[in-house]
This record gives sequence, structure tokens and C-alpha cells, in this order.
Amino acid sequence: MRNQLRSTPRFDHRLTGACLSTALLLAVGCGGGSTPADAGMNTDGSVADLVQGDETFTGMCTAPRCSSAQTESACNCIPTPRTETDFTTNRVGCAQLTTSGGVTRTPTDDFCDASANDGAPDLSCFDPAGYVTAEASEMVTVYGVVDVFGNGGDADNITIEIYEEGADGNLGPLLGSASASTGDPCAESENEVESDMVTGTRQLGFYFIEGIPSDTPLIIKQSGAPDFWKTIYSYNQMALHTELERDPPATDACATMSDPALAGPRWRYRARILSTSDWTSIPLTAGLVSGIRSGSGVVAGEVHDCTDTRIEFAQVATNPEPEVFAYFNDNPDNPLPVASRTEGTSLLGLYAALDIPEGPVDVAALGRVDGEMVSLGWYRAHVFSGAVTSISLRGLRPQQTTP
Repeated sequence: MRNQLRSTPRFDHRLTGACLSTALLLAVGCGGGSTPADAGMNTDGSVADLVQGDETFTGMCTAPRCSSAQTESACNCIPTPRTETDFTTNRVGCAQLTTSGGVTRTPTDDFCDASANDGAPDLSCFDPAGYVTAEASEMVTVYGVVDVFGNGGDADNITIEIYEEGADGNLGPLLGSASASTGDPCAESENEVESDMVTGTRQLGFYFIEGIPSDTPLIIKQSGAPDFWKTIYSYNQMALHTELERDPPATDACATMSDPALAGPRWRYRARILSTSDWTSIPLTAGLVSGIRSGSGVVAGEVHDCTDTRIEFAQVATNPEPEVFAYFNDNPDNPLPVASRTEGTSLLGLYAALDIPEGPVDVAALGRVDGEMVSLGWYRAHVFSGAVTSISLRGLRPQQTTP
């Protein structure tokens, strides 16, 4: 696979004539990529509809003016996906991912397809017949371990806080919190990798939080000692009824999981934390020599299809645009930005928008499937100063299709 990075040209955030109409803004938003088929125009009235699947976008934003190398969709100027068949957007197979220390790549932990490589992404949730829907909320227990992105020590005493998502990506009410502990019998270990060599292991603390509502948009905050860890705010999280575990834990489950409090329903969430050293080194590797400025943050995440499987060759953009935009290499044990990748996401489906001022942010992705340009999703969140806003796209979500 081609390991390259790009720095996206900044665009002019001037309003188009259509966006000056308050009525139009309230009705359909601004900067979307599609309207009904008989209209033949984007919601900003600028160009013919070029993107399949973004018809439900109704967000309100300052409409971007895109370059000839970009396509507008969902308030973003996204690099137009390449037309060569070698760069066709596809789902990632588990067998394609690098292994180290005997680790087996699985759909649960690695968001990969266990049965095939380079298959077409499942985009059924963009069709009204396949919309993902929410049901009446019930109280569930959220549980899991805290993974370390890239480098860092043991993930111990990491605080997990779960908030209801507020308007425009703001934090809503705090719903519950816990501290992950490496001393818990359900704690795990993982390899530490440098230069593609296993150099040691680290411990991943375990946590659980009771009384979290299912089928509700959530923001999950992960934080630790500020000398060692940077805070991550994870968006597009929802304990969907279809993902809940309802059977009692297995008889050989670790002691904490055997607690009656975890009998069900449960939702597994593998939290993440970023070391302060990677907060400094990743921007340098990506070409942002000055690092993340005071008052700015980072937006990062993965692009998945409707089955939560990673997607390769997805093009991603944010609005506002960052100082530097990066895609990563193919190594899940040592993910690093690579200097000049332009063809979209690698096997990790991973992107990072480095140095965006604190405030609202829109992210969106495009791909090319069967020769057609398709939406791979969008989301609105909030950038926090000195922190990572994690936004992994997973197709259309229930809150994006409910009137």
C-alpha cells in the first residue's frame, strides 16, 4: 500500500448567495452535496449533485468554496477520490493487518473483515431501507479496557467519563464515570512496538460504569495524569440495542465480569488514551514543526462502513481546516503519519487533522465505489484546546436520519 500524507489547502469560508437566505438555511442547511434527484443542484446552489448518499445532510454551516481538486459534501471541501481502480474504496480484511507477537487480528478489536480482503464497503445504512434506528432507551453497563494509541506506559488510573451529547457537539449532562485499574482481574496486556519490533508489554486498565442509557448519543472522555497523558473526547458513540450483550458472562470470565452487576445488559467500549510524547511527536512526523498551538486541538479518527469495518482509500476533510492533515501507515501496533500520502486512508482507516482552533468542527468523508463518488458519512463535534477530538465515521447514525 502507498504510504503518503497530504497538507490540505485552506479554503475561503465566504457565504454563497443561497446561504444568505435564512429560510434555506433552516430548511436544508448549507454546503450539502445532494438534493432530490430532480433538482440537479447542491443545497448551496453551486454545482450539480456529484455525491451519492449525503441527501439527508441538513447541517447549518458557512458554505466552503472548494478548489477544482475538491468536492463539496456535508459542509466540507473533500479531496476528490481518485478514479484509478487501484484506489477504489474498499473494506479491510483482518488478514491484511500486520501481526506482532502472535497477535490475531479480529473484527471485535481491529474493526476488520474476518472473511475477505478488499471487498466493497457496506453502505446499506445510507439507504432509507437500511437506516440504523434507535429504540427506547434502557440502562446498561459500559465496560472495557483502556488501550494506548501508539506509545506510552501502562494505562492505569485513567478516568472514563460518559456524557450525553449536547447541541453542536457540546458536552451535555455527565451520566457516569469510573477509573480504570491495571490491578483489576479483567485488565489486559498488549505489545509495545518500536521499528516493527516487539520491545515489551504494557498493562491496560479495566473499568465499568453502570446506569448509562442505550440508544442515546454519547461523548466519552478519557483522561489521565497530565504529565503523561492527553485527554481524548470520543464522539459518535452510542450503545445501540443491536450491540448490547444480554447473556450472562461466560463461566470462565474474569472475576469482575462475573459480578452480578455485569450480568446484562452490557455494552463493550474499548477506551483510548494518548501519551504526551505522541502528542508532540506525531505532529512533527506529519510536518507540523511548530506543534499544536495554545487554544487549538486535534481531530482524529477512523472511517468505517455500516458494519463498523475499516475502510481503505477514503478521503476525509474537516471544516474548519487544520494546519496539517495526515493519513497514517498500515501498522496497527505502531500507527504513524506518513509524509505525502494523498490517496486517502490506509488499512487502518485512520486520519488526523492537526491544529484546529477550539470550537465546533464538521468532519466528512468520500469514497469511490463502482466508479461512483459516494458519501462515507459526516459528523459535527467540538474541538477542545490541548486535547484530541476522536470522530470515527460509521455510516449514517440514528440521530442523522430521524426527522
